[in-house]
Amino acid sequence: MSKTINYHQYRLGNDHGEIRFGHVHDDEVLCGFLVRTGEDGGRHYMQMDSSGSVENGRKGGTIFSSPGSHQIICGKDIEGENPAFFVHAENGDMILAAPNGRIRILAENIDLISTGSDGENGTITIDANEKVIVNAPIINVESKVLTKIFSEKTVNVIGKAILDIYGGLIDCADGATKINGSKGGPYPNESRFR
Repeated sequence: MSKTINYHQYRLGNDHGEIRFGHVHDDEVLCGFLVRTGEDGGRHYMQMDSSGSVENGRKGGTIFSSPGSHQIICGKDIEGENPAFFVHAENGDMILAAPNGRIRILAENIDLISTGSDGENGTITIDANEKVIVNAPIINVESKVLTKIFSEKTVNVIGKAILDIYGGLIDCADGATKINGSKGGPYPNESRFR
């Protein structure tokens, strides 16, 4: 593969930083616009790439790199329902990753909305390898088709003051039901609880 050469590169800079137009990266990707500082050895920069692969996002992609914190402060003059900060991904996923830290979302109200309409999408998944903790004065869980609570070990339902259980039809089965049968006869399908 031939080496990418740009005969029209332009650079302005000194020991503290530089601006480059038409810079060619070591991986042969042409960068239309590059700003970086000199003190951090190339770790602090903003680049707007012109060539490269569409599949991996380099062509037409923008990269910000900050060895320190990266802060966006906005919205001081915003009023009403206008968004102060808006991020829109036309295609592809959006990822917030903090492998060695914590992700916090702070707001007066928080909405998580999934809008899939094909019967397969429209899912919100919370997956933790230790605990999921929900703490609020009032917790409402509503569903139109099915609600399941399943544990491989123990399920505790505790109402310290009042515990109300209502159902159009209520079936209860314990471990002995499979062997001895319930009062009204053998339980037809224990797996319905899963």
